[in-house]
Amino acid sequence: AEIANKIPNEIIEKVSEGLSIQEKEQFRVAMSYPIDSVGSHMDFEMISIRDNIKLEVVHRYLRRIDKFPPHTNKLFVVDRNNFLKGSLSLENLLIKEPEVSVIHVMQKEIIFFNVKDKIEDVSLAFERYDLISAPVVDNNGRLIGRVIASEIVDVIREENDSEVLASVGLQHQEDI
Repeated sequence: AEIANKIPNEIIEKVSEGLSIQEKEQFRVAMSYPIDSVGSHMDFEMISIRDNIKLEVVHRYLRRIDKFPPHTNKLFVVDRNNFLKGSLSLENLLIKEPEVSVIHVMQKEIIFFNVKDKIEDVSLAFERYDLISAPVVDNNGRLIGRVIASEIVDVIREENDSEVLASVGLQHQEDI
C-alpha cells in the first residue's frame, strides 16, 4: 500500500492476485486513506484481548500464537464490539497474578490515534511520549490497526530527505 501510488496499476493487480482475502481487504482499507494520514501507514498485525478475562487466559492464548507481530510491547484491550478500552503491557501480564482480570491491571488512559490523523502529528507524539506502538481507531472508536515506531522512523526519514533535497533546489521526484 505504501508504494502502490508509485507503480503501474497492472503490477498492483498482479501482486493483488497473490494476496489472501484478508490481505486484500487490508490493502483496500489502507489505500482508502490519504497518504499523509495514519490510516495509510497503519499496521494490521496486532494482538487484542477482552477486558473481562483473567491473565491466565491471556497467557494460554498467547502460547498458541506462533510469533508476535513486530514491535509488540502491549496488547490492546477491546470490548465485544472491538471498541478500544485500553492496553495491557507485557510487563503487567508477566508480573501480575494469573487470576487477576485484565480490567484490573490494564491502562485505561492511553495514547491512540484516529485513522484520519496526520502522520506528521503522530510522529511528534511518538517522539514526545517515546512510543513503540499505538492503537489506531476509526471515527467510532473501534480498533482497526496500530502504528509502529519503525513506520514512524521511515516517515521521518522521508521527510528529512525531502527537506535536504529542497534545500538544494530539488524535488523528491527528481532523478539526481
